[in-house]
Amino acid sequence: AEPKLDGLAVELVYENGYFKYGSTRGDGISGEDITHNLKTIKAIPLSINSQTPPKLLEIRGEVFINHNDFKKLNKEQVKQNKNIFANPRNCAAGSLRQLNPNVAKSRPLRIFCYAPGQIDGFEFLTQKDFLDQIKKWGFPVNHNIKVGKGVSFLKEYYQSAESLRQSLDYDIDGVVFKINSYNLQ
Repeated sequence: AEPKLDGLAVELVYENGYFKYGSTRGDGISGEDITHNLKTIKAIPLSINSQTPPKLLEIRGEVFINHNDFKKLNKEQVKQNKNIFANPRNCAAGSLRQLNPNVAKSRPLRIFCYAPGQIDGFEFLTQKDFLDQIKKWGFPVNHNIKVGKGVSFLKEYYQSAESLRQSLDYDIDGVVFKINSYNLQ
């Protein structure tokens, strides 16, 4: 169970441990190449912290701007007599679609990684194993992800999402439940 972040879904592609390119999720088959802007996000490792990284690692994540950073950004916009941004999600998405990477670099973009794409040279049996390992490799993972069993767990997590939403420094638009076992998925 995890919060569903309200940001821009991206895919990061690593070959032999090095960040090669990244894109928006697009239509699920092809997205927009935004490698130059993703490289400006400090939380995205340019190389995997491992002596034996996978040959190919695709990681899906959500880029967002937290509330405090968004307020600071809009205050700076006002100081510079520029238009303020409507909301953090649109600001994050627009920042990643800029042609000039210095624009993205100037914005307080963050990311949480949450799902694998294609992987060659490393095997994961469960979602939890995947998340634990990518944390070790240096990828940011949301700390509000929980593992549980049964309908009561699902209901409790879902019901707690409203209070969770009020306490978070970033926007969510729901929750996501995943079966932990990749074989069962």
